[in-house]
Amino acid sequence: MPIPDDPALMVRELSRLFVRSQRAQSASVDGASNVQCHVLTELLRVDGLTQQALAERLSLDKAWISRAVESLVSDGVVQKSPHESDGRSMKLSLTALGRIRAEKLEQTLNAHAIRMFEHIPSEQHAQIHDALAILIEALQDSQKQLEQEQQEAA
Repeated sequence: MPIPDDPALMVRELSRLFVRSQRAQSASVDGASNVQCHVLTELLRVDGLTQQALAERLSLDKAWISRAVESLVSDGVVQKSPHESDGRSMKLSLTALGRIRAEKLEQTLNAHAIRMFEHIPSEQHAQIHDALAILIEALQDSQKQLEQEQQEAA
């Protein structure tokens, strides 16, 4: 597929290709489903989330999250414990084995991202860094605005 001229379409194509490539990396390392890998890496970032919060953070269907979590609990990598302030919710945490597995997955995905830069001339790395920082800020600002609008609507 040719590279699009429109910057917005370029971002979508970049995201699509990168996610596809990362999924292939995670499957070759962990053997877990994509959803399970998302759960592991998200709990590595923020341990102690409820299943609802995890589904919201990952923007994935609650049923998919539930199946992934149950499988990870069965594998002994995620544990459920009662939530301190909400008796109806369970808190999800990585076990020691889960932390090892999630860290290995995270290292593999980071190494994959770093290897991509081997295909880019080193004199362009700073330019790419600056462009990515701008995109990250824009995405964070957009997410904050969406959350504010959802709170105002509720």
